[in-house]
Amino acid sequence: MSSQFLKHTKPLTTLAVGSALISALSPVAIAEEVQSDTTNIDAITVVGKSEEGINAVDKTATKMDLSLKDTGRSVVQVTKEQIEDTGARDVKDIAEYATSINTSSTADRRVIIRGIETNIDSFMVNGLRSMQGGEAGTGSRSPSTYNVESVTILNGPDAILYGSGVGGGLINVTTKKPKEESETTLGLNTRSYVSDDTGNFKRNQVSVNIDSTGPLSENVLYRVNAELTPDGEEFQDGRSTDEQAIDVSLTFKVGENTRITPRFEYINRETTGGSSYSDGVITSNIVNGTLGNTTDSFGSIIDRSAYYGSPLDKGVNKSTTFELNAEHKLQNWTLNATAAAVKTESSAQDLYASTSLGSPIGATTLERKWVYSQGEDEYLLLDTNAQGKFDTGALKHHLITGVNVRNKKVKFARNFQDNDDALGANTINVLDPSDQTYTLMPDSLKDVDYKTTTDDEINLYLKDRISLGDFTLALGVGYTHYKGEEKSASDGSFDQTESNFIYDAGIVYKVTDDMNVFASYSQGFEPIDTSTLVEYGQDGVDYKPEESDNYELGFKGDFFDERLSTSVTLFYINTKNATDKIDVGGDKDVLVQRSGENFKSTGIEINALLRVTDQITSQINYSYTDASDTDGDDEGVQADYTPYNSLSIWNSYAMQSEPVRFALGMRAESDSNDGDYNVPGYAEFDFGTYYELDQWDISLVVRNMFDKSRVASTPNGILVEGNDPRSINLNFKYRL
Repeated sequence: MSSQFLKHTKPLTTLAVGSALISALSPVAIAEEVQSDTTNIDAITVVGKSEEGINAVDKTATKMDLSLKDTGRSVVQVTKEQIEDTGARDVKDIAEYATSINTSSTADRRVIIRGIETNIDSFMVNGLRSMQGGEAGTGSRSPSTYNVESVTILNGPDAILYGSGVGGGLINVTTKKPKEESETTLGLNTRSYVSDDTGNFKRNQVSVNIDSTGPLSENVLYRVNAELTPDGEEFQDGRSTDEQAIDVSLTFKVGENTRITPRFEYINRETTGGSSYSDGVITSNIVNGTLGNTTDSFGSIIDRSAYYGSPLDKGVNKSTTFELNAEHKLQNWTLNATAAAVKTESSAQDLYASTSLGSPIGATTLERKWVYSQGEDEYLLLDTNAQGKFDTGALKHHLITGVNVRNKKVKFARNFQDNDDALGANTINVLDPSDQTYTLMPDSLKDVDYKTTTDDEINLYLKDRISLGDFTLALGVGYTHYKGEEKSASDGSFDQTESNFIYDAGIVYKVTDDMNVFASYSQGFEPIDTSTLVEYGQDGVDYKPEESDNYELGFKGDFFDERLSTSVTLFYINTKNATDKIDVGGDKDVLVQRSGENFKSTGIEINALLRVTDQITSQINYSYTDASDTDGDDEGVQADYTPYNSLSIWNSYAMQSEPVRFALGMRAESDSNDGDYNVPGYAEFDFGTYYELDQWDISLVVRNMFDKSRVASTPNGILVEGNDPRSINLNFKYRL
């Protein structure tokens, strides 16, 4: 690799296990991060190999300091450089290049991993559950990338380490931490929608940010990340976001072996325009009256830029996080504890097209009614563990034992306008959304009666990696105790208690210094949401938690002098005690549980990073997923938002004599289901060009380059959600 290339470019790195994004990564940056990381007691250092790709250290999958090659699970690691290169603004943007994940659903909390729907508990920040709510009631807001150091995606459940509710996997965000060397960067990011239906550059977003770190004194380091997005326009006319975010952290070095890092984050997010109730659009088959009659396809979107809410729709979300991490190193052990307190206050008012006001299929006028929602969410979290190494005879042990505790309190209320009051007063023209009538939202809807749901959980875990020669056996056991309670001023209270022992096991065999094969087993454990039981549960029915078994078999390795880094993972997941809401007539739903095994997901994930030359790299990620119920009415029907085939490719070319790089990416999926309807497959292309100097970084990223318009999901039975139109993303970064 030429010195000219090292000076002016950031060579591509990725996790061979399935890096969701491909981009350039500075070797200097890697060196700084490794140098400043005092926790890596088990990092693999191989002469002649950089700690990148499958040799990178990531704690998410095991909470241990292990290289990804030695982690016997399917893991995706995305660096901040990769995030910047793709123009990703939030975690949903990042997940678009992860082939086993689908985020094309309405609420931010809803993510499908390997065909299994996850919830807010699958979003984590620094290894702890996230509770940064979106609009009121929708759960975790998809975390922004302004303060993100890396994102790790663990496919498959892991209840031993993380407790209940992880479902098909988890997405962990690692925030930026203080560094030893001083560095300050100023940034300007813009996103402009460039398509005929959005008016070409009429809808724009602008963000300014700062990232500053370094020593305050000999024993105190700091980091400040802040971003301001004033009036960030969405691609739909009438929708915008005004957001202020700040993340401040300090690291106190107490002696040689102890570090204490408090962190504070505040996000204030105000939206003009609706929540997931009303941000959809109309398709041709809805207007034609053929949807559900002569076709199972939504048809084409008439106008993505249309907004079918009112000018009075708005929302507010304020989230505050206090986090404290303490770490102490002994000779062969490391003690670590992280605690967090998260509070979110949110509210939203939406005038949305309601199915309860009559069937809109084929109608030229939609009836709408007001809904007001308000929430107060609190999360208290603690994870503390000890990990270390010791020998017993010829056996080498790497052990971790710990406990995580969480207390989640959610106060929530949602009030709907009476149909009689709304009918005829809040209409909108299907073909011309500007032709609408609307009334003020009744003040009475803001008179909320909170339902308070409290979840308490304690999770104890122990895992030992036992090595003998080239074999490593990993055995783990956990104990989870969960209690959920809901209180309402009008309905009284309800509680449930669940306890369970959870096990996992894995084996890793080192075939060569460059290749490992692995097999693993892990479990998932998810009690039914307490609010769901209260609202839809049937009297006298004993609902059991949903449980799952996850099996993986695969290999990870470098080949051809590290020109090819690749991994192949075969997986099989079966779940039991699936629960569904069934319409029993009279606008009433009840919760029905099917006992025993009733869902399976099988598939393969293939990831390959090819370094063709020092200037040309290509990342190819492919997954095949077959996920469906094994009994009931939907037996054999592919799970919603789960395409059989997903493919992503990111090609990067760095000019040898100039500080310029180019990238071309493709994201493609085959057909999938959305309830009773088909969602056609698609292929979208992204393009990036990057100019990097000692003090300046400038990039231009075009997302959805050919401006393909498609249906992504359905917020309700009337509207669908479209994909983002073509956008041009300009990013400027200046290092002081």
